[in-house]
Amino acid sequence: MSPAAWGGRFLDALAFLSRLAPPRSFTAQSLAASVPWFAPAGLALGCLCTLAAWLALTILSTATGASHAMGTAWPAAALAAWLWLALELWSTRGLHWDGLADLGDACGSGASGARFREILRDSRLGAFGALSLLLIFSGQWLALAWHLAAGQWLMPVLAPAWGRACAVWLAASAPPHNPDSLGGLACAGAGPTVRRVYRLGALLLVCLLAALGLSFWQGLVLIVAQYCLTRRLAAQARSHGGLSGDFLGAAIELGQLWFLLATL
Repeated sequence: MSPAAWGGRFLDALAFLSRLAPPRSFTAQSLAASVPWFAPAGLALGCLCTLAAWLALTILSTATGASHAMGTAWPAAALAAWLWLALELWSTRGLHWDGLADLGDACGSGASGARFREILRDSRLGAFGALSLLLIFSGQWLALAWHLAAGQWLMPVLAPAWGRACAVWLAASAPPHNPDSLGGLACAGAGPTVRRVYRLGALLLVCLLAALGLSFWQGLVLIVAQYCLTRRLAAQARSHGGLSGDFLGAAIELGQLWFLLATL
């Protein structure tokens, strides 16, 4: 495949997952072909959000006289972390958070069968969806603030890439509810080769982080717990008729949170 084709698929993934690329006309084939580029698109998003947080923290540190080398006061780090999340929400149009809320409502209801799907498709926000948003958003906010206060800039850059990789792993682990839906097209693009490449990439990333100071136990917990979480989401999807885009959106935000927590 030519570099131009690679660039086109990367832009397809970036345009589908965010507003960082100009709108593009998608076909079922082009959308499925963009799935392997979900993690690189997440990396681009992580770079943008972290750059904004770094600029905010630099301005606040200059204004207050704080030093990055000595650590940053928590209020400044919390504000920069909030900016990181606000930019991520804006950049992604809240797409994945919407899936998280929908899945929270559907799972929290205890419904099954057609009723589960009806709740999953309902655009209204219920109590379980609101609680899911609150818990995951606050968890990401606190974890991001912790990383920024400690001067750990690499983890906020990598977290969105890890989250989008989680969507690919999930898409490769369960059948779609509707093969023609967005979730179904993502499953079509997450074939055995893509799954193997993403697994190898995760192992290489953990090895790189270990070389940079991540402990053995942190790396082990990151991989094992993420595997268990993906298996649980896949089992939940299979028990309710297959994957949809809401499951993939929830996998992104849950995976992003877990990466930030496991690397503290």
